[in-house]
Amino acid sequence: MSKDTFKIATNAAPACGPNGARNVAFKSASVEVIRRGYDKFVIVGDNHNSDFWSGAHEQDMVVRIIPEGSREAANALSARQQLGDDWQEQLAKGSPTTCG
Repeated sequence: MSKDTFKIATNAAPACGPNGARNVAFKSASVEVIRRGYDKFVIVGDNHNSDFWSGAHEQDMVVRIIPEGSREAANALSARQQLGDDWQEQLAKGSPTTCG
């Protein structure tokens, strides 16, 4: 999308529900921010769609990377904090493919 903005698009099983789909997308965004060499980010777009017949859930997020030290950094989310204390292990595993 641009040098500081990217889109995450995920699908989640019926058992995950809409919140599980959002969590998968959010963790995927956090992993990608760290992979790009940053920690801070904001969600600038968020879209959810559920398929009634299959029960599947789709979650799209548009993520903007925020450089450390910028005036926006104080209000941005930390990718490492979003992933938790084991963020390095989660980063090594890559983006989650399911909730749970």
